[in-house]
Amino acid sequence: MLRTKIFNEISNIKKIGLKIQKLNEILSQAPNNIKALEELGTIYHYSGQDIEAIDIYEKLKKLEPKNIDIRGFLGYLYYEINNLEKAIDEFNFILDIAPDSPFVSFLLGNAYSRAGLVVDAVNAYEFAIFLDFDMYSAHLDFAKKYEDMGRINRALKEYKAAYEIDVKDKKILEKIKTLEGMK
Repeated sequence: MLRTKIFNEISNIKKIGLKIQKLNEILSQAPNNIKALEELGTIYHYSGQDIEAIDIYEKLKKLEPKNIDIRGFLGYLYYEINNLEKAIDEFNFILDIAPDSPFVSFLLGNAYSRAGLVVDAVNAYEFAIFLDFDMYSAHLDFAKKYEDMGRINRALKEYKAAYEIDVKDKKILEKIKTLEGMK
């Protein structure tokens, strides 16, 4: 579920501003509407407004403190803004409740890696692999998501990570060259 939420395509909403206005109208009448808050937070993230998305997801966390999808998306948002300590806390919270979550283990590995905690990163990645997680596909999914969002540097990093896993994939190499030409 968390993976679906992170890779949800918002780009098909033609008028994002109008959708945000509609959601805010709903929330003015029902400020604790979980569905509207989640949708608004996701739209903010997709629009590159991660701080606003975090504010919403922190509210959601207070409303549903044990909801692992909310906590997972919040951890991912903290990872996006490089608040690795909070990201790691959220991912570990989820793994305490649902230890067999390979995608969360992968995200935790990414956060540990970015924080320079190599041994912890390797342990998290190994556990994700043990749970039969496909890291190659995850990197490609993130790359496509970032590319759709216009975050070319982030997309490039993810394509390069996927290419390091499978150096035989010439399509990825071409994609990397194309994106590097856009910088």
